[in-house]
Amino acid sequence: MPVQPMLPEATTHLWGLVLEAVQLKLETRQAFDTWFKPVVPLSLSPQLVELEVPNPFFIDWIHQYHLRPLRQSLQEVFGAEPEIRFTARDPVSAPNPASPSPPVPRVVASLPAEPRSDRSALDSRLNPRLSFSSFVVGSSNAFAHAGCRAVAQRPGEAYNPLFIFAGSGLGKTHLLHAIGHMVRQDRPTARIYYVSAERFTNEMIYSIQHAQTLAFRNKYRSVDVLLIDDIQFLAGKESTQEEFFYTFNALRDAHKQVVVTADKAPKDIPMLEERLTSRFNQGLVTDIKQPDLETRLAILRNRCELEGEGVRISDDVLLLIGDRIRTNIRDLEGAVNRLTALAKISRADLNIEFAARAMEPFAAPARDNVVPSPARLLEAVCQHLGVSLDHLRSTGRARDIAYARHLAMYLLRGESHLTYAAIAQLLNKKDHSTVVHACSQIGKESGVSTSVRADIDAVKALLNTSTTAA
Repeated sequence: MPVQPMLPEATTHLWGLVLEAVQLKLETRQAFDTWFKPVVPLSLSPQLVELEVPNPFFIDWIHQYHLRPLRQSLQEVFGAEPEIRFTARDPVSAPNPASPSPPVPRVVASLPAEPRSDRSALDSRLNPRLSFSSFVVGSSNAFAHAGCRAVAQRPGEAYNPLFIFAGSGLGKTHLLHAIGHMVRQDRPTARIYYVSAERFTNEMIYSIQHAQTLAFRNKYRSVDVLLIDDIQFLAGKESTQEEFFYTFNALRDAHKQVVVTADKAPKDIPMLEERLTSRFNQGLVTDIKQPDLETRLAILRNRCELEGEGVRISDDVLLLIGDRIRTNIRDLEGAVNRLTALAKISRADLNIEFAARAMEPFAAPARDNVVPSPARLLEAVCQHLGVSLDHLRSTGRARDIAYARHLAMYLLRGESHLTYAAIAQLLNKKDHSTVVHACSQIGKESGVSTSVRADIDAVKALLNTSTTAA
């Protein structure tokens, strides 16, 4: 239907009616005088409203804070919701009545009657392989997984925001994509967007350089679920943090879901603004730890099942991989790729002997080719906890002695790679089941107790110091 502009006299009259309606909806007279009195109506019709404003800053401000009362007022006057098109007289400078600017090319921003976004374009960044069905749940990630499923089932209601932190390669990004896939499956019309914090920053810079901040804000503040990865990238970037802060508030106020990942807890990210840290802590903050042996084996089996060619690796080879690669999931999957590729190239059987030889250069960097001797490890435990070697080998059940003994058993198993039976013999225990229980207990406590984790890290630091000195 062609646009039929009003005559100038009618335009002036109708715009006066719109301004009267807008003024009644604004909280203060000052807001009306500042943002609407300078507006010049170029043409008015039930289909299209063209308005001239002093500069792009007006466009952004009206869109962000006063667009709703303007739309409502236009509907009251016209009985319809026309498209709103802003034209800026000065595309570069901020409002300054004291310094008139020379004529320059105009900047136009068009706002449809109902803002829309292409859902397929928004959520196309979701990786189809990263779903909940392909995510292996273990003791190291069970709580984070449960929180993500709750968010995916009730976005905007359960745990908003959700903040997941973990080291590289432990599954943060996988969970982000999994949330997006489940929301899209349950709510096909939902607008979902996954983006890294680095890309968010680059898009913001581009929008400023090309006078497209309005489009940038409209893009991010109109989504139903925002999944943003590696938020620590914003540290020290004040302008980007401020833009994300207002985007976060807009989504949260509209009951839209925000999920964020980082490599550290919010309070531990340097140069992250306190107001952002506070917002993140208002929701659910959860972490993912390094997977234990059982989880690593499950991940390896799952990786083999997902391979299109049906890779078959025996359990003893998987156990070898899981025992040697303890860093993260990417390294585990890399080890599988390496072994299968080498076996195919050399046309060899992928047995335990072949795997042990092939993985020597792959696993060595993680350990720096140094395995602490049992004697040096026990000495480090005694030094850190202030106990004697005789105490560790005794049958005493005092709380501090028992804890030191259990910690020593756990580290002997994890760092020196002794068998349960060897550890029992070293510490004068009759039955290796005592060692199994101690290792299991310390392993569980290290996942929930910061003091236990600190003791483990301190002993390892002493080991590294002694190795360096040697």
